[in-house]
Amino acid sequence: MLPIHHHRRRIILLILCLMLLHIVVIWIFGLNYFWLQNMQGFGEFVGFEHLGIFDCIYYSASVFTTLGFGDIVAVGPIRFMTGVEAVTGLTFITWSASYTFLEMLKTWNDRD
Repeated sequence: MLPIHHHRRRIILLILCLMLLHIVVIWIFGLNYFWLQNMQGFGEFVGFEHLGIFDCIYYSASVFTTLGFGDIVAVGPIRFMTGVEAVTGLTFITWSASYTFLEMLKTWNDRD
């Protein structure tokens, strides 16, 4: 039987990997926002003259977590991508929480 610390490390590693996955998805959407704002016909962002790369990452994190501060607002067709990111974020976060819970249950049941 493995020591208890092995199970804790496994759960911590799982949580860190899931957080990294969320960060990667946020960056992918953020880079797409940055790229699309410079193209004609895809819409724009209201709240700033021109969003820098980190402004787009911030906006992406706000949308992904469905927090939506409202200081930056998408206008035009780019709003569709904002909606897709919100649904993606909600799905990823709830799936991650459920998966972590199931892994913890499995870990606790293995210890008994």
